[in-house]
Amino acid sequence: MRFGYYLVFSLVLTWGVLVPFSGKAHDLLVVFEDYPPYEYVEHSEVKGINIDLAREAFRRMGVTPSFEPRPWKRGLYQLKTGEILALSSGFKTPEREKIAIFPDSPLAAETNVVLALKNSRKSIKSLDELHSLRIGVVRDYAYGKEFDDMVGLKKIFAKSMTQLIDMLQNKRVDVILASQEVSQHLLKKSGELDDVEVLYTLSREPLYLFFSRIHGPESQKLADQFSAAVQSMKEDGTFAAIKARY
Repeated sequence: MRFGYYLVFSLVLTWGVLVPFSGKAHDLLVVFEDYPPYEYVEHSEVKGINIDLAREAFRRMGVTPSFEPRPWKRGLYQLKTGEILALSSGFKTPEREKIAIFPDSPLAAETNVVLALKNSRKSIKSLDELHSLRIGVVRDYAYGKEFDDMVGLKKIFAKSMTQLIDMLQNKRVDVILASQEVSQHLLKKSGELDDVEVLYTLSREPLYLFFSRIHGPESQKLADQFSAAVQSMKEDGTFAAIKARY
């Protein structure tokens, strides 16, 4: 189903502040972090599973999005302040729901795992065993409620997934927490896939494109229409066809 409405606001970036005003909107900035295979830049082209899904959903809404890569921590902060309206893609958490409105329909489901070097001879049968290890994580990432609520862990923070994998390879940490899909993509690309093994599966969580709560009714309308567009894509087979490309 094609959604034939136009949004009743436009977005203008003036002195770093996103300001809504009335008029027809055909452009919407969506910020993302380099996170293949979901969102990434290759040969100056923005692509990825969630990028392609979002493009099609917005097309059905009558909106032409533009996509810009930024660090995840910066994107979350700018979403909180309202400097940006949309961020892709992440887990829904109670903390994030304070600053963002989430559509009902996620774009993907992501598996979080504990990874170690194959020659490390480590094994994990429960999360409690993480207390004795140096754990690499990306700052401001969510890994599932069970891990996120744990205290007393020796966490070492990275700025990105690429840096996190480098920390593991250089033995600055004992294990890392990572998306299985993203880590496999990066390790395969670098030829290091056989160097790493999964010790433990943490969680499987849906990934969402979400909208700044500070924009209130505008964000809620976008979230509702985005959900409807994604649902229509699932019903007519477009959703599965896009995912099959990757």
